[in-house]
Order: sequence, then C-alpha cells, then structure tokens
Amino acid sequence: MAAERHIKMLAVKGEVLAFQCKTRDHRKGSEVSFQSLSFNRDSQSFSVRDRTSSPIHKDSSAEMVIVHCCSALDVQQRQKVPCVLLRLCKKRTSAFRYKLYSICTSTDAKLQAEFVLPYEIRDNISIVRGPTFIWSHENAVFYVSSQTAGVKELPISIRVNFIGELPLRQRKIVIQGAQNAPSDQPNVQNVLYFIEDGRCFNSACFVPDAYSSVIQCMMVFSAEEVDSDLRSAVLVATSMKQLVLFESGLPRDVCLLPYEQPMNIQIVNTLKNDCLVVVTFSQGNVCTVWKDTFQVACCWTGVRQLLIDDFVGCGTDQMLLVFESSSEEPLSSFLLTDLCAITYSCGRSDDEELNASDAAQENHLLTVQALESRLQSGLNVLEDLQRDVAVKDRLLQQSLVALNDLVSGREHFISSPQQEGLVSLWEDDDDDDPGDEEDHGMQTECAEGALKVHRVWRRFIGQSLIFGVVLTTTNTSVTNISASVVLDSRQSAAVMNTKTVILPFPASDASVAHGPSPVKIRRSDCSANSGGSRLALVAVTEAAPLLTSGSVRCPIMLHYSTKESSGSPAGEKARLSQHCGQISLDLKDISMGKLHPRLLRDCKLNTDEAREDLLSLMALLDVCFFLVECLDHTLADVQGWLQESLRFERLEIDPSFTADPTGIRLVRWEQNSPFQGILSVYCRDELSLLHFLHSLCDFLPVSHDIQPLERPRSLAGSLAQTLQMEIQTVTQDLCSVLRSDEGARREEAESHASSQPIQTLREEWLKERGRYNERLRPLLDETRYSRLIERMIHRQLDADEAALMEAPCL
Repeated sequence: MAAERHIKMLAVKGEVLAFQCKTRDHRKGSEVSFQSLSFNRDSQSFSVRDRTSSPIHKDSSAEMVIVHCCSALDVQQRQKVPCVLLRLCKKRTSAFRYKLYSICTSTDAKLQAEFVLPYEIRDNISIVRGPTFIWSHENAVFYVSSQTAGVKELPISIRVNFIGELPLRQRKIVIQGAQNAPSDQPNVQNVLYFIEDGRCFNSACFVPDAYSSVIQCMMVFSAEEVDSDLRSAVLVATSMKQLVLFESGLPRDVCLLPYEQPMNIQIVNTLKNDCLVVVTFSQGNVCTVWKDTFQVACCWTGVRQLLIDDFVGCGTDQMLLVFESSSEEPLSSFLLTDLCAITYSCGRSDDEELNASDAAQENHLLTVQALESRLQSGLNVLEDLQRDVAVKDRLLQQSLVALNDLVSGREHFISSPQQEGLVSLWEDDDDDDPGDEEDHGMQTECAEGALKVHRVWRRFIGQSLIFGVVLTTTNTSVTNISASVVLDSRQSAAVMNTKTVILPFPASDASVAHGPSPVKIRRSDCSANSGGSRLALVAVTEAAPLLTSGSVRCPIMLHYSTKESSGSPAGEKARLSQHCGQISLDLKDISMGKLHPRLLRDCKLNTDEAREDLLSLMALLDVCFFLVECLDHTLADVQGWLQESLRFERLEIDPSFTADPTGIRLVRWEQNSPFQGILSVYCRDELSLLHFLHSLCDFLPVSHDIQPLERPRSLAGSLAQTLQMEIQTVTQDLCSVLRSDEGARREEAESHASSQPIQTLREEWLKERGRYNERLRPLLDETRYSRLIERMIHRQLDADEAALMEAPCL
C-alpha cells in the first residue's frame, strides 16, 4: 500500500528544507523526515542534496501531522535553527500529544518540548526565540519551551491579533489584541503585552483601536522604545480587503487588495533597495505590493506555499511560489522571481504565466506609470541642476570680467538681474541709503513693474487651497487685478481656476519679526512709502488637482489691465501678466496640519501670519450682512453674548472680529450708534448660518429688529475717503492754476517800482489796472493745467479701484 505524504517546506540559508509526513498502514504507523533541496541555475530546477531522508520521529501507533514549521533563534546555540511542530493522535483517545523539534545538523533533530492537550491547536500559532511555541485558545494565551516546566498560561485574558517579536535592540516577544474587560466595564482595551517582563502598552501606538476588530494579520517593520512609548511602523491586512501602513498609530497609506481573507504578510528585499510586500491569502491566492508606490504589482492563484530567501545566491531576496501539482516531487511546479531581473519557472506553461486577473493587469499599468513618473521626476531634477550649473558658470564669468576691469582700472557695468534671470541673495533692509537711488544698475524687475510684490503665503482649509499676495500698486492706471496657479508638469502647463478677492492688508501696530518665507520672492526697494496702496490679493482654488498632478511647486501669476498701449486699439486696455513667485505643496505637511490657520487655535496672535490667516478665512468663507436695530431702546450687548454664551474669542489683530473655536466661523460686530449695528457672519454653509441666526434670534429682545443687508453701510469708508481726496484735488489745486504766476509778477513790479522815478508811477498804475482786468478774465497755465488733469484722472482711478475692491463685499 503506497504511503500518503504530506509535505511542508521552509527556506533556510538559500535552500529549501522539505518536511515529509508519511502515513503508512496500521502496522507500520507514521514517520516524519526531512531533506534539503538547492537551486541549480544550469538546470533551472531544485535538486535534492541527499536522496535519503533524515528521520525526525517515528510512531507505529499514532497518526502524525505537521502543524507548523519556521526558523527561530536558539538561545543556547545563538543562531537561527529550523523548527517543526508535530501533532500525534492515537486511536480511541481524545488527547493530542505535541512535539517541538529543532534541526541541529543536516541529519539530526533535537526535541525541545513535549506536552499533551485535550484540544487541537488551531489559532495564532507562532514559534519565536528560545525556541518558544506560543498559541491561543478561547481568549487565553499559552507558551512552552525547553526552559519552562510544562505549559504556561499568561495572566491576562486577550483576544489575539498578533504574536511575534519586535525588532528592538533586545528582541522581545509581544502579543497584541483586545483585552477582555470585567463585566462592570463594557469598554474593551487594546493592549500590547510583553511576555518577558509582563509590561502592558496601549496598542494605539501600533494600530488605532478602530481597526482592532478588522485586523486579519500584521507585520512590524520597525519599533523603538522612546520615553516609555513605542514608535513603530506596522503593516496591517484587514477583512475589508485593505493593506494599511501605520506609523506610530497613524495611518499613512492604504492599498486595496484583490483577494479576501489575508493570512500572512512578508517582505522581499529586491534589487536596488526596492521592497515588495507579499500578502498570502486563503484558497492559495498571493499578491505583491510595491512598498514605495503602495500599488499592487502582481497576483497569483493556486499557490500551495510561498517561500522567501536568496535561492540563486545574488545577495537579494526572491520569491519561490510553489503551485499545486499532481506530481509527488515537492518542487515539480514553481515560479522563482523578484519581479525585477530574476525569473525562473518550472512546470508552468506560458498561458498560466500570462493568466492574471484584471486587477493585476490594471496595477501593472499603474506600476509602469509610477515608474515613468519617477523617471520623469529624476529628469526634471537633472534639468534643474543643469540650469543651476549654467547660472553658476555665467556668474563666474561675470565675476572674472569684473575682476579684470577692477585690476585694469576700467569702469565695470553690471547688467540688470532681470536680463540675467538672477535673484539677490542678500536681504538688504537699508532702504534709506541714498546710494540706492543713484545706483540704477542694481534695480530688480519689481522697480519697473506696475505691481510690487512683498511676499506670498498659502493656507489649506478643508479641500481648498488659499494663497495670498501682498502687493503695492504705484501705477494708478492698474485695474482688474487677478491671480492664477499654474500646474507646471514640464510637458504642458495648465492654469487652475481661482476665486480672487482683493482686500486691504491690515496695518500692524509694531514691526514683527518674521520667519523665513516659504517662497523666495524677488526683493523690491519700492514699498508702501512710495505712495502706493498696500493690498492683499487672496485667491481660493481646489487643492485636489494640484496634488494629483504630482506638482509640488506651482508658480503664481498676477494678471492686470493697464492704460492704453501703443499697439492696442483706441479705448482698449492692455492685459498683462506678471510672475510673483511660487508656492510649494507637500501632502505630509497638509496631513499634519502645518498649513491650517493657527489663528483658529490661538486668537491672541498679533503677527502678520495671523493677519494672513484672517484674510484667508475672509476670502474662503461666504459672508452675509445683517442690520440689527432697535428704535425704542439701546441695543443689547451682542459682543458680550458672542463671547459669554457662544464662547467665541476676540481676535487680537482685529477686536471687531470674533472666531468660533469649535469650527471655521467668523463674526464681525460694528455698532454705528446706540440703536443700530451691522453684523457680518462668515461661514462655510447655510446650515451653520441658520444655527447661528437661530441662537441670535433667541437672544435678541422682541423690540430688536434684524434685517439682511444687500450693501453694508460700514464698508463705504475706503470709497468715501478716495472721493474726498478727489474733491480736495479740485478745490485746492484749481486755485493755483487760476492764479498762474501773479505773485511773481507782483514782486517783480514792486522791486521795479522802488528803482524808478516818480514820473513813471502813472504808467505802472495803468499796467496794474490792466492786470486787474485780466484777473476778471484769468488765463490758465498750460503746464499746471495738464498736471491738474493728470492728478484728477489718478484720483478718479483710485476711486474706481476702491469701488471695485468693495464690490465683492457689497
């Protein structure tokens, strides 16, 4: 009668150790033996080192089964040894005898532990350092080794998710799972339990508690104990067909798996330091995931066993996938590959190799696209480096020419940075140096531009990206200013649609020291002191297209209209564009909240960054204006109600604003008189506005009336101021134009009269009478009149600009 064979394999030092369990007839019983197989590149197959198998255990009266085999550290020999766990069951008995063996040499096996259990071990089986065998049964964890006198039980009751060793300096055996709480405590606590010293940690430093119920298998990349806490990198396969990467308990990346019921996670270190994550499923399914892109690389079905080791001796790992086969040979059908440069196949046709699932084919395409993106990114970096080298070479050549001119005593002329494409590396704050006004050779392009950019900032709120530009307009003919973000992917440039709002930049009470700007902006010596108005142009756009395109640096362009140009038709304004800098986006900074406005967390801030936060919120949020008035009584204390009842906090930078610390909402209260005030509510949705108005109506007395405003009365200040300046220009300068140079004539006449005889006084009197008649019909001075008209046009343009700036708020 032929023997029935059960084979399990284990990778050991580049070879395959095959354990065979032969079940013979009732007279000869069963036996377990092992033999070693190594890969031969010439024949591209595995060959047996010795045809004779080395026996481990024989028993003529019991049936034997190989339960588990793996490599573990032998603390006595101080090296890893193959271990195998056997189960013996005799007929007419309900007990199970277990034997744990370690393979000492190529022919000998050593019995490490032997114990009897009344049940069959099925769940959470692991062989770790010692060697120690650990398993769980009915929310209890047991272990046994050669150092323990029999089976030991852990003092805690736990539903196990993971049993293994942490890669600490001193590798420690740890168990992760949900601890059963007492009946009076319904909450379940997820813990990490160290077997050696009995310490317990909250497993949230590994995996959040919300994932504990869906964990199927786990692998620990790294672990470090810092200040009584654990920093870790963990891979978890869940029952929701997801592979999730956690770093110190925070999810960092996720990949959708093609199969259900994951059983094990392993790592393959391939060529060029690339890593593959291999997930083994039930029903013989296996898939691999690239660790850097976290995309599925390849899938296989019908896999009997998966082994990972350096089988070909190249210094990196390969996967050995052993497939189901009708042959009695242990490795009659296999695939040996690392998905890079090594692939060997035996017993499989080409059709089987190409027979992959649709998900695997799609992920092949995604992997190729990721590799192409990585290659393109490397080429872009190389091009940037080449441009930097060219700039440095040109700068060195110019320095040599300047040095030669200096030695020869010749005057050296420096070309403008705009022509050279250079940006000053010095932050020169000495704006009062008179030499700066005379040195026209070192002016930047901002000195000639219509818009002077001071700095650029960016914020990230929800799904929106908000960026702002602080600028000064000295050319009063500039109108219709807007901004846009450019997606620069080196192949093509796309412009993102933005919603642009122009707001006056709030003046600071004192100079505040700023940190380094996130974007390098060309420095300009022209500032608000040059007569221009300081504005903040704030734009809002969607962040998803920027992040999905792979762009991490996006140029910012300003667009504006100017007065009629020589080449444009009459009455048509020229539309110009100006590069004002660039913003950088990093998904890691966004996920950590570094770009979120700090003003919502700390309302006491009084810095330019806080003002930028306020402007960003005003541009993003929808604003509604309400008129609150009471004709019979003074108004209720709305500001006190906001702070005391709703727990709003006043902003230090603008006390008229109060912020909701529990959500993104701003409220501005301006009381024009004891009986009337304007309430401005900035919020993201109508539901939040309705909640606020409901609370406000409950607070206001019956005598108060609240009505929505189409045009807030308090926002006309800037427009009124510009109109007043226009009126002053007309009333003051017009007199000087009408008087012409009469004062100079009078002085000249008086000096001339003092030097003339008396007889000529009559003639001078007649001339004075003629000048008196001229004052009744005055003539205008051409030069002064043209200057007056020019100032009038500028004042009118300022008024138009103020009206346009306030239009979004009206």
